[in-house]
Amino acid sequence: MKKTLLTSAALGLMTAPVAAAGKPLTIDVTMTGDAAAHVAIEGAQFVLPDEQGQMSAALQALPDKNRPVTIAVLGKVAAPYRVIGGILYLTQSAGFTQVTVLNEPPAD
Repeated sequence: MKKTLLTSAALGLMTAPVAAAGKPLTIDVTMTGDAAAHVAIEGAQFVLPDEQGQMSAALQALPDKNRPVTIAVLGKVAAPYRVIGGILYLTQSAGFTQVTVLNEPPAD
C-alpha cells in the first residue's frame, strides 16, 4: 500500500485560521398570538405571515451571507414549530448557512 505525504504547503493550508466572519446577524422573533409573529432584522420590522415576501426580500438584500445568524425567539407565547421553521427556511433560502435558533421559554 502506497502512502501519500502532504507537503508543508498543503499542511499549512489545512491549519490556516479561518477568516473571521462579519458581525453576526440577529433575527428577533416575538410571538404575539397563535397566528402572528413580529420579526425584527437590523431595524426592519415584519409581521408574519402577512409580510413573508418583504422579509424574504430584505434577507436576500443583506450582504455577507457567510456570517452566522441567530434566530432569537422571545415572548410570552410559545412559538409554533411552523413559524420558526418558516423563518429558518426563509433565512437559508436567502443564502445564510450558519443559522442557530435560541429559544426563551414562555413566562408562566
